[in-house]
Amino acid sequence: MKNKLLSSSVLALALLLSACNQPNTPVDSSGEESKTGPIFTSEEPIEGELANGSFDLSGFTWQEKSKIVAALEKYAMENHSAGIPLYDDASYQQFSKRVRLPSTRYLTNYGFGVGYGTIEGLEMYDGDIYETVDEWKSYFHGYTNTDSGTFNGWDATGADVSDRMSMIASSYFGVKANDENTDYYWVGSLSKTDAPIMLNEEGEEVDLSGLDEDEMNAKTSQFWRVKLHTGAGYTYHYDGKSDLKAIYDGKEVEIEDYLTPFRTMLDNKLTRYAELVSDAGGLQGAMEYVYDSTKQQEAKTDWTKSGVGVQISPDGDGLDFSFIQPKSLTYARTNLSSMLYSPVPQSFIDAVGVSNYGKIVEGETPFENVLCFGAYIPESYQSQKLITYKRNAEYYEASDYHYAGYKEVIFSGDQSDVLAYDAFLNNELDEVTIPVSQIEAHKSEGYKTEGSTIIKLNLNTCTEEEWNYYFGPNGTTYKHPKEQAWDVKPIMSNDNFINGIYFAINRPKYAEKAGRNPAMGYLSNAYMLDPAGKVSYRSSEAGEGVLNPYNEVAGEENFGFSEAAAQALFGLAAKEMIEGGYYDADELIEIEGLYRYQSTIDNIGKYVAQDIQDNFNKGAAAAGYPSLKLKVNLKVGGSTYTETYTKMDHGEFDFAEGAISGNVLNPLEFMNTLSTTKSLHQGFNLNWGHRTDVVQAKHPAVYTWEEDGETKGGLWSYDALYNSAQGFTPVEDGCSVDIASNESIYARGDNIIWRAEFPSVATDDEGKSLFTFKLNDFAVLTANSGTPGGENGGGYYVRNALISTDENGYIMVTVKKSEITSVAAQVASSEGKTQNVFIFWFTLVYSVKLESGTITKAKQIITSVVNFTDVGMQPVGAN
Repeated sequence: MKNKLLSSSVLALALLLSACNQPNTPVDSSGEESKTGPIFTSEEPIEGELANGSFDLSGFTWQEKSKIVAALEKYAMENHSAGIPLYDDASYQQFSKRVRLPSTRYLTNYGFGVGYGTIEGLEMYDGDIYETVDEWKSYFHGYTNTDSGTFNGWDATGADVSDRMSMIASSYFGVKANDENTDYYWVGSLSKTDAPIMLNEEGEEVDLSGLDEDEMNAKTSQFWRVKLHTGAGYTYHYDGKSDLKAIYDGKEVEIEDYLTPFRTMLDNKLTRYAELVSDAGGLQGAMEYVYDSTKQQEAKTDWTKSGVGVQISPDGDGLDFSFIQPKSLTYARTNLSSMLYSPVPQSFIDAVGVSNYGKIVEGETPFENVLCFGAYIPESYQSQKLITYKRNAEYYEASDYHYAGYKEVIFSGDQSDVLAYDAFLNNELDEVTIPVSQIEAHKSEGYKTEGSTIIKLNLNTCTEEEWNYYFGPNGTTYKHPKEQAWDVKPIMSNDNFINGIYFAINRPKYAEKAGRNPAMGYLSNAYMLDPAGKVSYRSSEAGEGVLNPYNEVAGEENFGFSEAAAQALFGLAAKEMIEGGYYDADELIEIEGLYRYQSTIDNIGKYVAQDIQDNFNKGAAAAGYPSLKLKVNLKVGGSTYTETYTKMDHGEFDFAEGAISGNVLNPLEFMNTLSTTKSLHQGFNLNWGHRTDVVQAKHPAVYTWEEDGETKGGLWSYDALYNSAQGFTPVEDGCSVDIASNESIYARGDNIIWRAEFPSVATDDEGKSLFTFKLNDFAVLTANSGTPGGENGGGYYVRNALISTDENGYIMVTVKKSEITSVAAQVASSEGKTQNVFIFWFTLVYSVKLESGTITKAKQIITSVVNFTDVGMQPVGAN
């Protein structure tokens, strides 16, 4: 209900090398020449210099960063890792007659201000409200299609949980519309000021007064302070167990409560902890803390010993933040405006348990695990049916919220949108999205929103080798037994086939049918370039430039739809597939498409599939292969929309409809969702194909800039360019250099040596490495699974491991053989069996000294299994 701007990637509820040579112009089914352009048909690799050196592009102006966003989006579209865009998630919203909106003008990234509206009377669609509970008649009546049974956004990615959490939580900063409802502006909420306060490295406040917005955002810092409200007027509400109610209902917020979200996510590695340790928005020392058991233990009684870049400020009236990368005022505020950071007493988490926190339970007290600090208080619950909230009159911003309460009905299943609209027509709901089946009849009664997320056909364009890299028995993303490998389709990894699909889809037609806006790229109009959030990337010169090649082929008015181009490209694909021996000339090629809901298949999906089939078959026939046919089989991914996303996460699909939303005020940071590297995409990537950590010969990322009269940059891997845009990144031959790569273990005298390479390109003016290393929690394990001191062949910590580096760019950890045999003997004694192998398990902490400050991070190392005999040692038996 509260108007908030998204500040992190969240799965939405409605929850891809440029070429130089011009090929022969293909011919379409009518015999006329069809323009496809070299970008879509050339096989020649692009030429240019590979990027080399240490880069930090995070301080570039937003105008220059727009070119980086464009380079990344161009790469993704050319390599198909952006999927096939269909339309945005705009909709027609219809409201009951009794709802008074602050404005019927929709503001991008703000909306209509529904949360700040009022209700007058009982009349809804065409009569008085149909509500059997008298006290609920004055409540705003809304709905959802998912009941996850929790308010805990710390451990979830779905927008349904985020929406529910927004009812009972608060944020440091928020937004409000101006009096004319023509724009919005930022305000402090839990923060005493409307923006975070910049600090210098000594912790002193930096005076930004007198600077205009551009001048302010030209200044960056790793260090920021937020002064926060506590005490009288800032109280929790609790409706649970009587013993806890006496403690927490009416309890005033204390400054220590603001640390709890960070501590809990990091200590327990909850889903959203990944954002706290990421290069883009993460905190200094957070990664090291996660992998350092000693610091975790010390921090239980003294958080200052954690080393994490969020601490109570010296005056005790706020929090001081130390980011990994320097940030301008606007981006610091965006990073810190998440409701995930709403305060909670640590004692409450201890009382209900981390695993239970936020979970709704059946019974008389369904909210005993929920502590409220928001505009509404949950009061009743029926699983998968409804939840009601009452207005929190004690909320510190209660005057902004006018509804007596809020009733949310759950309409689950494939026909949830239709059921909700039927309820609206039956005077049961105050707001509804007009379903596709009712748009023509009722859109004149509703208000059109602007979409922020692009709905797309996400793609699995993997070759068998690529799929095994991500998803095989040793997959980097998700592991499958060999017998459960997905049957990758050769046609799906053919560039001409995927490009043919792009041009085969009549986006204007389907967008109109669905009440949305046609989309041609990965990012919507809602993604803003400038720090003030007023310049749309999509309408910028850089954003338009990415789509120009598609418009040149199809015509700007057609939004990438051209049957002639599609058929020509499909004809080329058919020729390549048959000549390559992948298919016979009379074969039926079948691919599978997943959708989240059957209604989407019925209303849109089946027509999209028919367009793809028809254009392929015509293109193949025109190319001389009339008996080669394509069939697209559609099905729903599972009983809930999340099951379709799970199949995408696991690579078990050919194409699948869906989207990821979030971070509209920082599109460059959002581009991590297109990386195939798990540490970057953090579980939010939905497209799989070419690896983004290597330079693609045909379509690399291309980005250069001028510095001191010299051209810098060149050809990059996607990951290397993205990482460099976020902060300090060593790059060698276009690729990010791993901190510890090419690991090996060998014997030297009485010692066992673990050795790995580190980035030798990262040096100061005197040629000395910018990196320093140390060890945390070094242990020897004697089985594939387990932890030090754990069961199932665990292991024990070793105190005498030594770390060193040499001038050749190697990190070396030295362990005496006697230490290893001592651990093996202890395990053998406890398990009663001989130990034949060992594994090193430790955290490599590394620091990089830069002009902007020192960055400290950590990487957990778990070596491959080493046989004792391979390093000249004897197995260790039980006594």
